[in-house]
Amino acid sequence: MTISELMPILTLTGGLGFGLLSGFPMAFTLAGSSIVTALIFFGPHTLPFIATNIFGMMSSMVLIAMPLFVFMACVLEKSGVAEDLYAFMYQALGPVRGGLSMGTVLICAIIAAMSGVSTTAVVTMGIIALPIMLKQGYHKSIAIGPILAGGALGLLIPPSISLIVYGMVARVSIGKLFAGGIVPGLILVAVFLAYIGIRSFLQPAYAPALPPEERVSFRELLLLTKGLILPIGIVMVVLGTIFAGIASPTEAAAVGVAGALISAVINKRLSLKMLSEASVRTMGITGMIMWILFGATCFTSIFFRTGGQDLISDLLLGFNNPVLIFGFILVTLIVLGFFLDEITQVMITVPVFLPIIVELGYDPVWFGVLFMTQVQMDYLTPPFGFTLFYMKGVAPPEVSMGDIYRSILPFVLMQLAVVIFILLYPDVVMWLPNLLF
Repeated sequence: MTISELMPILTLTGGLGFGLLSGFPMAFTLAGSSIVTALIFFGPHTLPFIATNIFGMMSSMVLIAMPLFVFMACVLEKSGVAEDLYAFMYQALGPVRGGLSMGTVLICAIIAAMSGVSTTAVVTMGIIALPIMLKQGYHKSIAIGPILAGGALGLLIPPSISLIVYGMVARVSIGKLFAGGIVPGLILVAVFLAYIGIRSFLQPAYAPALPPEERVSFRELLLLTKGLILPIGIVMVVLGTIFAGIASPTEAAAVGVAGALISAVINKRLSLKMLSEASVRTMGITGMIMWILFGATCFTSIFFRTGGQDLISDLLLGFNNPVLIFGFILVTLIVLGFFLDEITQVMITVPVFLPIIVELGYDPVWFGVLFMTQVQMDYLTPPFGFTLFYMKGVAPPEVSMGDIYRSILPFVLMQLAVVIFILLYPDVVMWLPNLLF
């Protein structure tokens, strides 16, 4: 490419970089750099082309599922389901060294499977579980880390809203993406549990067992199992209807909302105030995501118009080595993850990288799961790891930002190991989608 041909690409990406460094809202950074580039290099007649792409994105039926799953998560957060789950895990796993941390990871996985977002588990367990673990003498690193890593599972374990956005952009089956995310999600849970168990064995003072006087009888433990019925019921109904082909993800999301409301009624938490707060929060989260989608659609539209996608495709395919190609893609995603949320990353990188992945012979479903497994790391890494700030907002005063940063390092390394494992063994992801679909 000549300098004159590179100028539109440099202007577009330079505007994005300036917006990131200046702290300008991401949606307006993406849209602003796109519109300025379009006006300078392509003229005003390009703007209707951008608007057409935005309207095309808005017409996707898949997007209807997003506010429903967000509303379900907001209702579940206030329904008392998490408290019942923790009451059971506290007694079932508390007598084991590290049991409270293990139980927290399991609860985060269940909440992820009920809500589809990461914030619910981090905020809820940060409020409920963290003070109890610290009171029981748990070391901060083994109390904080599992909540952060477990909360990030909401990006991967279905019904992940991020996978829904990826499916919309990549135009692949949401059901297959949901099925593909289950096995890697379970692998991550197993790795986290193994780490906690091994560390608790080697450093017993870091994660003491529950004192005998605080344990309940087996009969009382059986009574506490009722706290599992509602969460598991919601998960089975939402995912079961999708995998059985009874309902689309959008219809299953509506069923999930009904299940969340029933849970709130059973736990006597349903009120007009709760519904109002959940609705307002849903509107805020959904509005934020939609504005990012608008801006990212503008960006990708002009990026393709500048020839940027062809430039990157020629560069990567010129390597003639899948290891180098995937290495470049993962390094790019990791660097972008320091500054961008997963929705923005999906919108601006998937249209560029996915054609290359397909040309190499890999399945878009597999790449989507690999993408989300890697993005989980971004939620745990500074400077903009979202779960880190959620945790700081709800943690007790004695928990510093340094404590939070130190606690996440082992879990980031474990997530990276699972990303490499999925990269080397794609069949791990594709086994369940191929079986069900």
